[in-house]
Amino acid sequence: MRIKFISDIHDISFFILPCLIFIAVLIFFSSSSRAEDKSGEDLSTLSLYLENDYFASDEDGGYSNGLKLTWSSAILADYPKDAWPHNWLYPIVKLVPFEKFADRQKNITFSLGQNIYTPADIDKDPPDEDDRPYAGITYFSLGFHSRLERQMDTIELTLGLVGPNSYAEECQKAVHSIFDDIDPKGWDHQLNNEPVIGIVYEHKKRMIQSGLGAGYGYDCVLNTGGGLGNAMTYYNLGLTFRMGWNLPNDFGNFPIRTVSSFNAASDKNDLRYSSKKIGIQLFAAVEGRAVLYNIFLDGNTFTDSPSVDKKPVVADFMTGISISRGPIQLSFAYVTRTKEFETQDKNQKFGSINLSFSY
Repeated sequence: MRIKFISDIHDISFFILPCLIFIAVLIFFSSSSRAEDKSGEDLSTLSLYLENDYFASDEDGGYSNGLKLTWSSAILADYPKDAWPHNWLYPIVKLVPFEKFADRQKNITFSLGQNIYTPADIDKDPPDEDDRPYAGITYFSLGFHSRLERQMDTIELTLGLVGPNSYAEECQKAVHSIFDDIDPKGWDHQLNNEPVIGIVYEHKKRMIQSGLGAGYGYDCVLNTGGGLGNAMTYYNLGLTFRMGWNLPNDFGNFPIRTVSSFNAASDKNDLRYSSKKIGIQLFAAVEGRAVLYNIFLDGNTFTDSPSVDKKPVVADFMTGISISRGPIQLSFAYVTRTKEFETQDKNQKFGSINLSFSY
């Protein structure tokens, strides 16, 4: 018998969500924190991103699920010397123009993630040729972040696998089997195996700000950049507005993608150095992307595969709330993404959850 509440949760999102909230609440109300005794040189941050269309809609399909785990080093005057494999790339990264300024603070990130995409009707075999193809990607990213007080530049390198070797099919079918849900029948028609590589640059600038970390405050962050690779090639431009109590001195929250917010603590005035300081913020964002290539819609780069005619411009509209106490931050965002391909019936909606812990 099909269970209604988990009808589209082909990952373990529905099961994990209450657990994450429960753990966050326990830590949120804890009386002490190790972060309070840390210095800026050894306070790292671990972030878990979880996205699913179930959080925003009772329909499955499209961008069905995303999961991403990110570790961020402390923000220092220079990149860590012992960080493998980042240190292999330091000589190259330091050639870019914004690395020439000595007053910048720097940190690195490691990320591991998986995204799953399906057509709207997962009970159909073969799937509808006018709908997006089955596809999954499992990837590893290396990020280099360089910042001043009101701006940040990021270069991120991503390596991954698209196709059966991403194990997206196995992840989806395993959970559907556990919950006696519909068995997705069209994975035999997914994209072919293809290694992917991409490099992304993004610039974020705080256009206005007031009262960060000290009572009521607000800011407005501009982000712009682009990516080049055989998974995605695009240019993006966006704007985020935040307001609330004890806003963190970071650059906001973003849905899972390259250069997602890493929530790293910046200095001793940051909320994450205190076990008792509470913060809450409301945020709204809009971002547009001019897309030249998207393997999940255009199909494989070097072999024949299912594909659809993509739209050249896509926009995300996001609203959300973030609550923090000391080193813990929990955010939820509701995201509406405009149609990505010509035969898509309607806009995509999904929820984005981020739980981070500085230690």
